[in-house]
Amino acid sequence: MGKLDGKVAVITGGLSGIGRQIARRFGEEGALVAIMDAREESRDDGMGGAEVAASLAAGGRFMQGDVRAPEDLDALFADAVGAYGRIDVLVCCAGVALFKPAEDITPDEFDTVMAVNVRGTFLADQRAIRQMKTQPERGVIVNVASNFAFVAAPEAALYCASKGAVATMTKGLALEAAPYGIRINALCPGATATEFNSAHRARAEVVDDWKSKTPLDLGREQFLALPEEIAPSAVFLACDDSRYMTGANLVVDGGWNAQ
Repeated sequence: MGKLDGKVAVITGGLSGIGRQIARRFGEEGALVAIMDAREESRDDGMGGAEVAASLAAGGRFMQGDVRAPEDLDALFADAVGAYGRIDVLVCCAGVALFKPAEDITPDEFDTVMAVNVRGTFLADQRAIRQMKTQPERGVIVNVASNFAFVAAPEAALYCASKGAVATMTKGLALEAAPYGIRINALCPGATATEFNSAHRARAEVVDDWKSKTPLDLGREQFLALPEEIAPSAVFLACDDSRYMTGANLVVDGGWNAQ
């Protein structure tokens, strides 16, 4: 039996990178997965959203939408509940990154990063809590933050701020939801090799900086995490193996935070 057999999972930002691999692993563990993404096609390989959903082992659904828009999230949750009857797991993986000197960041760029990463996560969590409180079996929420919630790097101040907000917000929401048996934790990956950050990590000085801060040596040229190496931690947080965890931030970063 899979760790998520028969569970219904909603994943925002599930078409590419870490979100895509979480959706894949959830399907392999037996979950029915509803994906929402702002894009119609994956950054990874250009595969369309409906095709990605159909490729999942236990089946899935896809909806294009923006986590900043309450009406898009309402439609997502209504579609998932209408199709599957309930929502057992929410994974908030939708996000944007901006690596740029702080003095050059515009007000619009600031608002976009905070709106997607913080507002979008909050609105999705809010809707999941409302739905899960109505169900006989309460659910689980996994907010994807970052190790940059706790450490910093040059040109990452705004991204750090947004992910720090997600990590702290997770604790507050977990306390509110705990009396109803709903668990909420944050998954905090370290630097991961995805299209999400490809332009930034194409710079030699960035690679050198990130490599110097990642002590774990797996004996391979690629020192960054791969998306498929982050996904099992999301499975752990979503399944009963972590049944006594809530309000926690699970850091998966090759030891960066240990320094």
